[in-house]
Amino acid sequence: MTSKRSSLVVPVPSEGDFTSRLRSPAVAARVGLWLGISFGICFLTGLISHYAQNGNQPIPFPATPFWGYRVTQGLHVISGTAAIPLLLVKLWAVYPKLFQSMPWGDVRAMAVTGLERISIAVLVAGGVFMLLTGLLNTAQWYPWSFSFRPTHYAVAWVTIGALVVHIAVKLPI
Repeated sequence: MTSKRSSLVVPVPSEGDFTSRLRSPAVAARVGLWLGISFGICFLTGLISHYAQNGNQPIPFPATPFWGYRVTQGLHVISGTAAIPLLLVKLWAVYPKLFQSMPWGDVRAMAVTGLERISIAVLVAGGVFMLLTGLLNTAQWYPWSFSFRPTHYAVAWVTIGALVVHIAVKLPI
């Protein structure tokens, strides 16, 4: 007796099954550029915010101009919010790459591909975590048990590190 479940098996797609030109490397690179700029602005303004909120700094955060902190916080929230649709579009554009086969014959190529995929997994996980927790922080809703500020700060460094590795791997040298 055969089960219905075995007849409903869907084959795993291959990279060639995705034919839309919107999933091209050119689209991924252009969206990735804007996403990288957005992450960079968010990271730098987040560093300023973290410095300003920590009262034990050797050089105190300047009190004037009084609107300076508002500007950096505004840029931080705007660039983080703008990064959400950019990240979704980037993930949609590169989705077929998930089904790219490993170079099984060459040990060096397998190692490079494996390390690249691990760094991308860290980058995607960190990016999703940063944007989701940041968005929930703007709504002042904290459904988690960890402290937002130190965790957001630590994951930002990990995510930016993974972004630097990703850029280094993708740059044509």
